[in-house]
Amino acid sequence: MQGFPYERAIWLGLAVWLAGALVACLMPAPWAVRIGAMALWGAVGLVASLRVAWWRPRAPRACPLFLMLHAVSEAVVDPVCPNNSIRPGELARLILDLRRAGYTFHTVSEVLFDPGSRRVALTFDDGFVDNYTTLFPLLRELGAKATCYVTNRGAADPTHFLSAGQIREMADSGLIEFGGHTANHTVLSEVSAAVAKREIEENRAWLGEIVGRLPATFAYPCGGFTEETVELVREAGYVAALTMRKGMRPVSLAPFEIHRQIIPRGCRPWQAYFIATRGRFRA
Repeated sequence: MQGFPYERAIWLGLAVWLAGALVACLMPAPWAVRIGAMALWGAVGLVASLRVAWWRPRAPRACPLFLMLHAVSEAVVDPVCPNNSIRPGELARLILDLRRAGYTFHTVSEVLFDPGSRRVALTFDDGFVDNYTTLFPLLRELGAKATCYVTNRGAADPTHFLSAGQIREMADSGLIEFGGHTANHTVLSEVSAAVAKREIEENRAWLGEIVGRLPATFAYPCGGFTEETVELVREAGYVAALTMRKGMRPVSLAPFEIHRQIIPRGCRPWQAYFIATRGRFRA
């Protein structure tokens, strides 16, 4: 990891900034000019730091990275949430960069039940049809695994969401694991316990019938959950659930509130790398 170009760039950039600060301090000019130069250079360093977030520690080797994505498309699938549509080239570059940095790609269940060093779980919510037409071929080409959290909406709308046949083919490939996401993408924190229970159980049963085994993990739609819905997910038979809550933390502390780092659309490669590897880790 220390030899990876993006990691080396941190120290190179810090060295350049310190050299610039020293030049500003020692330049042959009145103190007022030097103080102004140092202030300006300090502002440059602050802006650069905010963009790169280099000061955030990398997640510990034993702490897996859970990355949150949705559609994989050149076009924006959901205008309300454009960040939910990462471009195929952006995703491929992130996978390759993380692999070069020593990370390996696994399903969520593999990460949870067989922990190792520098593991990444790519997760894709909602079950957009491009997960089959675009993501699936990309993962086969790169030899990477992922987990898709899908609803039942493909049964009635296979034009936009994964159909049963597509889900079965993807699961049979061994590259993609499927998890629950409610039957109709219902935000569980906004409905009654009865509705939440039905949405969770219908979705799990539907997926189990298609894939031939019940899904092990769940992702809360829109990240909405309460203590009550956590218990409903647990009672349905799931062993873990993923959120949109910020702040990396050991999975063992809260297996039904696992953090995921969102990878926004349009990131430059180095930005995506730092976003993926530098979430705020909480012990």
